[in-house]
Amino acid sequence: MPVPYIEQVRRMYPDLPAYQWAVNERAPLTPLRKPLRECRVALVSSAGVYLPAQPAFRTDAKDVSFREIPADADVETLLVGHPSTAAAVTDLDTVFPLDRLRELARAGVLGGLASPALSFVGRVLSRGLLRRDMVPWLVERLRALDVDAAFFVPV
Repeated sequence: MPVPYIEQVRRMYPDLPAYQWAVNERAPLTPLRKPLRECRVALVSSAGVYLPAQPAFRTDAKDVSFREIPADADVETLLVGHPSTAAAVTDLDTVFPLDRLRELARAGVLGGLASPALSFVGRVLSRGLLRRDMVPWLVERLRALDVDAAFFVPV
């Protein structure tokens, strides 16, 4: 059964103006050019994960910044800054599966895990900010990391 996400968000944030949801008739997908076991994969999560030495994410729904997390980071030290889920996360791998992806890379399922992993807060209510600031930066950063695929974890 699908999660009624839009209705859930409206219940969670009743005091905010109604969000203008983007409707995409098709999602662009680029097929892999080689087997996954040969692909360098990036982890990208909207959980707002950050290191203790990094600044926390803002909670104003306009924070379009990213935090870079080294692929060898100690998961036990990571913090979750997403205002909707921070208190509820008991298993970080559910929102930032760094340990699981490292296991897959060690087992040869993935060709390798890119470092750093990238995290941002997914509660950005401005499509303009997303399109103008977040997405172009993310695309360029993934290109600079020379990845073959990205594993996106929405929160």
